[in-house]
Amino acid sequence: MSAQPEHGWTGMPLPEIRTVDDLRSALSRYGFPGDRERFEDELAAAIGAAPTNDLTGAAAVVRAYRHRVLIRNSPDIMAALEEARAGGGV
Repeated sequence: MSAQPEHGWTGMPLPEIRTVDDLRSALSRYGFPGDRERFEDELAAAIGAAPTNDLTGAAAVVRAYRHRVLIRNSPDIMAALEEARAGGGV
Protein backbone atom coordinates (compact mmCIF):
# COMPACT_ATOMS: atom_id res chain seq x y z
CA MET A 1 0.00 0.00 0.00
CA SER A 2 1.44 3.38 -0.94
CA ALA A 3 1.70 6.25 1.50
CA GLN A 4 -0.73 9.08 0.97
CA PRO A 5 0.43 12.69 1.18
CA GLU A 6 -0.32 14.55 4.40
CA HIS A 7 -2.80 16.86 2.71
CA GLY A 8 -4.93 13.87 1.69
CA TRP A 9 -4.72 14.40 -2.05
CA THR A 10 -7.29 12.43 -3.97
CA GLY A 11 -7.89 12.49 -7.68
CA MET A 12 -11.01 14.07 -9.05
CA PRO A 13 -13.32 12.12 -11.33
CA LEU A 14 -12.52 13.19 -14.86
CA PRO A 15 -14.94 13.62 -17.72
CA GLU A 16 -14.11 11.79 -20.91
CA ILE A 17 -11.73 13.77 -23.07
CA ARG A 18 -12.85 12.99 -26.62
CA THR A 19 -12.46 16.34 -28.35
CA VAL A 20 -10.17 19.35 -28.22
CA ASP A 21 -13.02 21.28 -26.59
CA ASP A 22 -13.28 18.53 -23.93
CA LEU A 23 -9.55 18.92 -23.34
CA ARG A 24 -9.88 22.69 -23.03
CA SER A 25 -12.57 22.27 -20.38
CA ALA A 26 -10.54 19.64 -18.52
CA LEU A 27 -7.44 21.84 -18.54
CA SER A 28 -9.42 24.75 -17.16
CA ARG A 29 -10.89 22.68 -14.38
CA TYR A 30 -8.36 19.93 -13.64
CA GLY A 31 -5.04 21.02 -15.14
CA PHE A 32 -1.98 22.53 -13.53
CA PRO A 33 -2.06 26.33 -13.20
CA GLY A 34 -1.32 27.93 -16.57
CA ASP A 35 -1.83 24.73 -18.56
CA ARG A 36 -4.84 26.02 -20.51
CA GLU A 37 -3.01 29.13 -21.68
CA ARG A 38 0.16 27.23 -22.59
CA PHE A 39 -1.93 24.62 -24.42
CA GLU A 40 -3.59 27.28 -26.55
CA ASP A 41 -0.23 28.89 -27.36
CA GLU A 42 1.47 25.59 -28.22
CA LEU A 43 -1.49 24.34 -30.25
CA ALA A 44 -1.65 27.55 -32.26
CA ALA A 45 2.10 27.41 -32.91
CA ALA A 46 1.93 23.75 -33.97
CA ILE A 47 -0.98 24.39 -36.32
CA GLY A 48 0.64 27.52 -37.74
CA ALA A 49 3.88 25.69 -38.49
CA ALA A 50 2.24 22.59 -39.92
CA PRO A 51 1.84 21.74 -43.58
CA THR A 52 -1.83 21.73 -44.50
CA ASN A 53 -1.83 17.96 -44.92
CA ASP A 54 0.07 17.04 -41.73
CA LEU A 55 -1.17 18.02 -38.29
CA THR A 56 1.08 15.55 -36.47
CA GLY A 57 2.59 18.32 -34.34
CA ALA A 58 -0.83 19.56 -33.26
CA ALA A 59 -1.86 16.00 -32.36
CA ALA A 60 1.28 15.64 -30.23
CA VAL A 61 0.39 18.82 -28.32
CA VAL A 62 -3.13 17.51 -27.68
CA ARG A 63 -1.79 14.15 -26.44
CA ALA A 64 0.77 15.83 -24.16
CA TYR A 65 -1.78 18.05 -22.48
CA ARG A 66 -4.31 15.25 -22.13
CA HIS A 67 -1.58 13.31 -20.34
CA ARG A 68 -0.94 16.30 -18.05
CA VAL A 69 -4.59 16.27 -16.97
CA LEU A 70 -4.32 12.56 -16.20
CA ILE A 71 -1.11 13.11 -14.22
CA ARG A 72 -2.65 15.98 -12.26
CA ASN A 73 -5.49 13.71 -11.20
CA SER A 74 -3.50 10.63 -10.23
CA PRO A 75 -3.14 10.40 -6.45
CA ASP A 76 -0.03 8.20 -6.79
CA ILE A 77 1.75 10.56 -9.15
CA MET A 78 0.84 13.65 -7.15
CA ALA A 79 2.05 11.96 -3.95
CA ALA A 80 5.38 11.20 -5.65
CA LEU A 81 5.67 14.81 -6.84
CA GLU A 82 4.97 16.09 -3.33
CA GLU A 83 7.57 13.73 -1.90
CA ALA A 84 10.15 14.82 -4.48
CA ARG A 85 9.38 18.49 -3.83
CA ALA A 86 9.81 17.94 -0.09
CA GLY A 87 13.28 16.51 -0.72
CA GLY A 88 12.38 12.85 -0.40
CA GLY A 89 12.96 12.09 -4.07
CA VAL A 90 16.11 10.93 -5.78
